[in-house]
Amino acid sequence: MPSKESNTPETNNENVVKFKPSKEKVEKSPKKNNPITLTKVVTYVILGLLALVLIVGVFPSFGNRGSSATSIVFGTYDKDPIEFSYGNYFYRQYQIQAQQNKESSDSAAYQVWRSAFENTVFFTAVSQMADKLGFRVVEETLNQAILKAGVYNKDGKFDAETYKKASVEYKNQINQQYKENIPVQTVMTDMSTILSATGEIDYIVSMGDSSRSFDYVVFDARLYPDDLTAAYAQANPSLFTQIDISLISVADEAAANAIREKIVAGTLSFAEAARQNSLDTFATDGGRAGVFYLFELQTNFTDAEQVNLLFSTAVGQVSQAFATPAGYALYQVESAPTLADFTDKAVLADVKSYIGTSDQGVVTAYLQEQAAAFAASDAAVRDFSSAAEAAGLSVVSVEATPANIGGSNYLSSFSYTDMGGGLTALASDTAAMKTLYTLPVGSITEPLAVEGAFLIAKVTGESSQSEENNEYLRMIYPYLSQDQNQQDFIQTVFSSSKLKDNFLTVFLSEIMGVKSN
Repeated sequence: MPSKESNTPETNNENVVKFKPSKEKVEKSPKKNNPITLTKVVTYVILGLLALVLIVGVFPSFGNRGSSATSIVFGTYDKDPIEFSYGNYFYRQYQIQAQQNKESSDSAAYQVWRSAFENTVFFTAVSQMADKLGFRVVEETLNQAILKAGVYNKDGKFDAETYKKASVEYKNQINQQYKENIPVQTVMTDMSTILSATGEIDYIVSMGDSSRSFDYVVFDARLYPDDLTAAYAQANPSLFTQIDISLISVADEAAANAIREKIVAGTLSFAEAARQNSLDTFATDGGRAGVFYLFELQTNFTDAEQVNLLFSTAVGQVSQAFATPAGYALYQVESAPTLADFTDKAVLADVKSYIGTSDQGVVTAYLQEQAAAFAASDAAVRDFSSAAEAAGLSVVSVEATPANIGGSNYLSSFSYTDMGGGLTALASDTAAMKTLYTLPVGSITEPLAVEGAFLIAKVTGESSQSEENNEYLRMIYPYLSQDQNQQDFIQTVFSSSKLKDNFLTVFLSEIMGVKSN
């Protein structure tokens, strides 16, 4: 967009095994020679040494919005209730999470309760496993665990007087917590210390022993001709109309309307209201956001058509409160909408960016034709880099990388070696990877489709991993394997049909006080 001043609006663990029920997208890491680091070694060792931390605190406050009930069921696991009640595991997990996250926002409350819920689900699943194995905690084991934990210590040693002064209720609570936790700790410790066979390690090493290096170029929307780009923009002028705005982002509609009333009444300026209330990054500048295209602002509206109401707002006026993906927004129009200059190189670059992400079909045929012509040219075969330079293309060089279609943590991958991101985007495409790893060294691929663009790669070399790297993998593999065992088990728990997850509904109704009609 022409104005470079503006940016898109944005707004103690009882069970040390941490988890995420759904796999999140991972951002591309900086280039590394090897994905296995000393930090990872330490992390895997810590994961293997499971410890239970018992914390006794105060009963959580629900505030005035939610339920005052002291027993709330958020779901079940294999018919056992995932229940929050005084003194139980869920209760203690809530305390731990609340101590770690002291923010008062709704999103922070959700994270605290959700983390406590997830930890309780996992704890319940492992407890059931221990029960089925017939695990029982004898009195001597229980006493030794409590002594080792130092619950009744003074100056680092067990203190009989401290024990005598403790209430019966407190002693019973401590005993119950350890009776619950010892079986879970034992099961998880056993699971994390499963030994790997030598043959298994040899197989993993052999998987990554053959690696290939590449050079590649990408044909994307930036190569679309300026005259065709200008013609596209002229055929869709509203998308590329610009407006200069200030912005206030808040969490709910009532707050947005209250702020708007004060601004309209003249008792509060828009800039001061933004500094006092806005949740986005423009707050410190009094809400000044800058110049945006209509297509950019559409993404900040829950109903994209409502962006037209903003563009019809008079200069100097404050808009109505508009629903956004993250809450509600008020806009002040600083200058009237204007059509972008389609002879400006910066504007044309913005139009090409829009086409490449939102209307890829417009450029697909053109880019595929250009990529095919490049791949078939004698110049590219003779000297890939020179041919790319002549065509105005940038060459991305990727050092030796093994074929890692499954994204195994045991092998390096393009996430660590491909700084351009093109091959990274192709890493899960079996057909493309087969092409890349079976072509003779020195060959050039046909155009490979990737995220609305086309990639041409040259196989520049093939090599084996160094013996030093292989020995390092042999050393670290047992820790990687332990972590993988834990993660596989966690995934099994949260993908199981045994889990009935009613968390969101119960959280909204019982904690946040949001009642459905």
